[in-house]
Amino acid sequence: MTDILETLSPKTGQKSADHLRLDTFWPYQTAVLAYEVGRFISAIVRESADLNSSQWRVLAAIAEKPGRTAADIVAITPMDKTLVSRAVQSLIDMGLVVRTPMKEDRRRSALSATSEGRRIYRRIARRLNEALAQKFELAPEGVSSDQLEKFVADLKTFTRALKT
Repeated sequence: MTDILETLSPKTGQKSADHLRLDTFWPYQTAVLAYEVGRFISAIVRESADLNSSQWRVLAAIAEKPGRTAADIVAITPMDKTLVSRAVQSLIDMGLVVRTPMKEDRRRSALSATSEGRRIYRRIARRLNEALAQKFELAPEGVSSDQLEKFVADLKTFTRALKT
């Protein structure tokens, strides 16, 4: 692991922990990947339903597990409370999500997709899955389902390590 973290000094050519080579610095490469994935997904979501990334993340989280609260969505997405609140309100205004006060604590609300919200979610999910399958099916070296599963598991491991 040390070899991955250390890079060569541009002056001496020796290993040095005080220099970075962006082409081998995994945090940078991860940020580049996240940016490209975000652009890829945003284009499909915008084309499919004219939603922004925040709206899509909230709709997807609610469609995946109806009854989630805004706090639940904050906990599972890379969005803060304000972004989630704005996205929820815009989805409600669009008729894609409904908010139901919880019986045990009326200050909290369960969120669920309307029939139109579920229809849009399924359409976007189908288009994303098709586009990703096509993209990786046509990749020069391809990506097997085993490689993809390992990649996702590794991403989760890195994410957990960085959150602690």
